Amino acid sequence: MALHDTYEGSIVPKRTKAFYSGIAPFRDACYTLVSMFLITFIQYSGILTKGIPVADQAAMFIAMYGVISALVIGYRIFDALNDPFMGVLIEKCHFKSGKYKPWILLGGVTNTIVVLALFCAPSIFPWLHGWAYVAWFAVFYLLWGITFTMNDIAYWGMLPSLTSEERQRTQITTIMTICCSLGQFVVAGVAPMISGSFGYGVYPIIAIICGVLFMASQIIGFFGIKEHKRDLEAEAKAEQPKFRDMFAVLKGNDQLRVMTIVLFAYYLGSGILNALGLNYFYFAVDFSNGSGMMTIFTVMYALGIIVSQSLFPLLSKKFSRMKLLGYCTIGIIAGYVLFYLYGLPLGGGAYISANPSNYWLYLAPLCLIGVLIFFSQGLFYMNLLIMMTNTIEYNEWKLGERKEATIFSIRPLTTKFASALQQGVLYIFLLVASLSPIIT
Repeated sequence: MALHDTYEGSIVPKRTKAFYSGIAPFRDACYTLVSMFLITFIQYSGILTKGIPVADQAAMFIAMYGVISALVIGYRIFDALNDPFMGVLIEKCHFKSGKYKPWILLGGVTNTIVVLALFCAPSIFPWLHGWAYVAWFAVFYLLWGITFTMNDIAYWGMLPSLTSEERQRTQITTIMTICCSLGQFVVAGVAPMISGSFGYGVYPIIAIICGVLFMASQIIGFFGIKEHKRDLEAEAKAEQPKFRDMFAVLKGNDQLRVMTIVLFAYYLGSGILNALGLNYFYFAVDFSNGSGMMTIFTVMYALGIIVSQSLFPLLSKKFSRMKLLGYCTIGIIAGYVLFYLYGLPLGGGAYISANPSNYWLYLAPLCLIGVLIFFSQGLFYMNLLIMMTNTIEYNEWKLGERKEATIFSIRPLTTKFASALQQGVLYIFLLVASLSPIIT
């Protein structure tokens, strides 16, 4: 076991590569379950409207859902601000078992408990519905953000510390990102299909499976991963990290400032499209067709992302990063324009419902458009991730310090600020689209 073992040099041990990438799918599967489907579970499972007279359900649902949306927005902003604090805390701590692994383990175990509380508690406690669940949500959704941040900042902070050699880093980043994508796609594809067949009451079972696998994988990673040997004497002489370090790094590192803005724009745009797209399948298509179509479309999503990420090392040798970003931008724009134009003449879900024999005729071109969108999007994101990682070397060259955890805490910070805005946009959209036909 590698509990206290470390390694030196730029060559990462094979076992560490395998364990570091191998635990990624389970992290992202559990995160995707909450980030994509917790609100959907609350919307359509009847938790909020149970026991309320039918005549009052629409008004009460909108009120409770409004409070939940406000909590999500507020907590995600808090969570974003908590990310750099956690980065600084990781920089300060000196555990015998490593700089990052203890936080990965602690976050994984506690986050699993919280996820089970959010999904499974209503099935255990008969009184936990309506406003009681809103209060429960207020406590445990806050804890979900805090506990996952422990795991997430440490896990991503470890990535640039493994090696400074660009070829090795690109290889590890590519493998790890593909593994993350696999976890996301399995949950994003399977959850709608299962809920479409068995109803939204099946989500607690999915949560138990995802949670147990998440916790087990983080325990295995804790014992299987070796961290790079640290220069404790140099760290002791260095200035102790502080919360304001993030702002100092942003001020001194112009490349990091640019990447922060770019990542925020990327996460906001892709988050809004994903959130509206998820609800589109429920609003525009009947639930049974919507679930099946969404599963198939998610397969195309996985195919496009995984192929693009697998080809990234080869394409990055042939094209500069700016050229790749330009090509990907053209592909994303063209894909979404085709997606929008393709839906107009066929009438969306009404076309499928009225012409079930033409289901595959409608879906096949849509899947090809999806591959174009997601191939371009996956390649775009890989470029951003490598460029973000490279700002650490730039920071060391310019300011004399690497600050891995502090710099990498900015990635989830931008994610969560973007997701807070995304939730506000989603709530406004659902109000404009009228929730009452769905929840009554």
